Amino acid sequence: MLRIRPVRDQDAHRLWEWVNEPGTRASAFRSDPIPWEEHLAWFGRKYGDAQCRMYILEVDGLQAGQVRFDIDPDGRAEVDVSIAAECRGRGYGAEALRLAAARLFADTGCTEVVAHIKPGNAASARAFEKAGFVVSETSHVAVRMTLTRRGVQ
Repeated sequence: MLRIRPVRDQDAHRLWEWVNEPGTRASAFRSDPIPWEEHLAWFGRKYGDAQCRMYILEVDGLQAGQVRFDIDPDGRAEVDVSIAAECRGRGYGAEALRLAAARLFADTGCTEVVAHIKPGNAASARAFEKAGFVVSETSHVAVRMTLTRRGVQ
């Protein structure tokens, strides 16, 4: 069974492991490894930020990934998603995005979710597309995909 739950304090280390996994770093816009101290400071800021929603994806009770939304004052949220290396290729990314976006729209006044994907990251683009996101802009720097409140089933 797939479900999402809010991030807890004790998830900080697992999130750090996921963010530093080589495949995750390769698809990130900043590819350098993230030191623990830097991650811990970032986690403390995000965990206490009312404009941030972070969720852990669980599959049959096991942690399989994360989805984070940073909400701006205009009601748009930028999304970040990562799936644990051992869980990739099973469709969990799209399902995590669907579940988390539905919860975001239900719990907040957000009207749109925006994703920025590195060109050439076909797996991410497919996951976002399967979750209902549509391409709204393409450049040599990033593919911008969006999902509106109306687009959530």
